[in-house]
Amino acid sequence: MPGVTNAAAVPPFAGAGNLIYRATEVPRFVRGSGCHLESDDGRRYLDAEAANGTLALGYDASILQEAARRCLDLPALPSFCESPFRLGLLERLERLFSGVLGVPGRVELDLGGAQGMETALRIAFSANGPGTVVVFEGAFHGRSGVTSMLSASPRYRELLAAWGLEVVRLPSPDCRTCPHADRSSDRCGTGCVGAVTRWGSELSGVGGTGFRRKVSAFVFEAVQNVGGMVVPDPALLRAAVDHARAQGAVVIADEIFTGMHRVGPRWGFELAGVEPDVVVTSKGLTNGGAALSAVWAREPLADADHYPPGSHSSTFVGIPHALAVADTVLDRWEEWRTVRDDVELLADGMRKRLAYLAEAHPVLVSRTDATGGTARIVLTGPHAPRLRQLCGTVHPRLGLLVASTGMAPDVINIHPPLVITPEELDAMNEVLDLALGAVEMELPCG
Repeated sequence: MPGVTNAAAVPPFAGAGNLIYRATEVPRFVRGSGCHLESDDGRRYLDAEAANGTLALGYDASILQEAARRCLDLPALPSFCESPFRLGLLERLERLFSGVLGVPGRVELDLGGAQGMETALRIAFSANGPGTVVVFEGAFHGRSGVTSMLSASPRYRELLAAWGLEVVRLPSPDCRTCPHADRSSDRCGTGCVGAVTRWGSELSGVGGTGFRRKVSAFVFEAVQNVGGMVVPDPALLRAAVDHARAQGAVVIADEIFTGMHRVGPRWGFELAGVEPDVVVTSKGLTNGGAALSAVWAREPLADADHYPPGSHSSTFVGIPHALAVADTVLDRWEEWRTVRDDVELLADGMRKRLAYLAEAHPVLVSRTDATGGTARIVLTGPHAPRLRQLCGTVHPRLGLLVASTGMAPDVINIHPPLVITPEELDAMNEVLDLALGAVEMELPCG
């Protein structure tokens, strides 16, 4: 079986805690184009992971080249200074949210997804006062000190966590793991809906509008990426959102992964027909070219009376290069007039190809699903880490990058650049077919 010749263990000068080094041997990439990366030994890799969903438009150097031209006259800016460039981007971003939700709002910028989530909580706490935050089991909202408290895995809280933050977890929206689910159906029943709308009562242990210690925010993902590419039942999500709002909570949509057409519509919350109060997005805004997140809050949550100046600050949220990258990427999105239809075609293409794999490998594959530019292979056991590893080496000429997480070791997550072609999807399936076969050979009964 071919190996990766340029791989090496963790260098003595590199911190080993980074996810890069979750494998003992990793390739070292030197260039990228379209949906492909190339390592320093010349091996090509098809990226079906897209930098964790960030590179929706693929590896495109022209975005950075154009962005650099836009900020030549203002290469840097002090963090407390405003610019017409930043104001123009804020106005442009605001329309992306209010145009869908039909209500005006305001936009704050931050660096990454976790920082954006913390800014969203600041806005919610400014409105309601610091209080309990409600999330779903299986959620992932970041690894910072605050957001690690929101994320499901206890592993994220072992080294750094904001222990004073009270977090309540609703039952998982994944029918595979929800204790209230009807195993004969993929739809949520009355028990599931009841379980996510029980809080706020005297008996629930979680305060609502009638209590001083109340829920300040309800945070949800339209699709739980790290939790195993879980799409909540729309009826369940609508019930949870409606109940949270009735209890006075600020409803926060985490669109860091799902935003900008990753799951079909511009925002993932459109899938369920819900209307959040605050939206956090990041990855699709810069196509991996800069660290930037945007937090939209409906009026008047982020006005000067509710969220006064000094409530938020970040050194690099006005850096012209990052603003220029976002501005350039938004141009690309505007030029892609058929994006929603094209993403649905991508979903159909992945759905058909993965169904073939499920039929060819019934011992390993339990089911497959696709939603927009995301898909998953649900395995019959915790084989995802090994399958992910084999995808990089099993084919003689082509490596494949796919995702798996510690929270869902039986799921392979697939979310390629949205510009991936049918021919590249065929190549993806070829590598997956070989890798699944190799895992089958390693099983005790193989």
